[in-house]
Amino acid sequence: MNEKPDAGRKKEEAWDQLTGLLKKDIAEAQIISKMREERGGALFLCDVVHMKQINEQYGHQMGDECLKQVAQILSYMIRPNDILGRCGGDEFVIFMPECHDMEQAQEICRRIQERFHASRGKGRCSLSLTVVWELRKMGNTYQKLFERAWEKLEQQKGTLDIAKTKNRKREDHYIADVRQVQEELTEEIQKQEAYCQDYETFKSIYRFLERGIARSGQKACVILLTVVDGQGKNPLPYEKDVLMEQLGKDIGITLRLGDVYTRYSSSQYLLLVIDTTEGQADRIVTRIRERFLDGRQGEDVLIHHCYELQSARYKKTTG
Repeated sequence: MNEKPDAGRKKEEAWDQLTGLLKKDIAEAQIISKMREERGGALFLCDVVHMKQINEQYGHQMGDECLKQVAQILSYMIRPNDILGRCGGDEFVIFMPECHDMEQAQEICRRIQERFHASRGKGRCSLSLTVVWELRKMGNTYQKLFERAWEKLEQQKGTLDIAKTKNRKREDHYIADVRQVQEELTEEIQKQEAYCQDYETFKSIYRFLERGIARSGQKACVILLTVVDGQGKNPLPYEKDVLMEQLGKDIGITLRLGDVYTRYSSSQYLLLVIDTTEGQADRIVTRIRERFLDGRQGEDVLIHHCYELQSARYKKTTG
């Protein structure tokens, strides 16, 4: 248990106001006094991991609450003859006069770290401690014991920083991968026209949209455009290619950037028009027809059929 400070000193001069633990100089004085009485003992230094990040992310008020929590947990874990104090902003010192060997010291470190690991996730910020120990040797002063423990703490924190740097480099590598993926997938649009694709790609886009339409609630309409002559028959072969090339251009210009179309047959185009109902699709076809037939002297006719896209349904299996 922490000893009471000298009666001649005011209470607020001996105890840390934030954590309620002994201040650094009082803790040191009590440890030195205890070392005169005891031959053995071990000194433990505890450092709160990522305290700076906690203050930056949640504010110093939350950081103070974390330090209070650390002090409370450590005070539960010491024995009556142990001395516990706050020796820095986020460092704590414990002297255990009854700890005499390496295995015992390692076990105490393990218990402290496990206790804080078990408390993670119970508050807004997760607490973790770096804990080191140093056994008292014959002739050691408190200053010498503290210096050895502090050096060990700095080495341990340096190891954590190296690991954090490696993780950051690994994350940077992943970020570079994401940027490369974005660059590879992003389309550089040359013209403000609809998306012309081969039939297989068109089918994949159709099915992707069909799967997601129930969740998104998006409307879409499929239009089949067919070019016929005045008698309702296919145009002559030598005329068909010219007509279909012109129709493709007219479709691309008339549709919006997010719409898709494809050549379906020698005289037909399929259109997938987003955010469109059947009534709106009729008006879109009217604009395409007007553009396609503008100034044409022949008797070619453009006919269309359309339907609204429905969400995909599971196919029922039998047997």
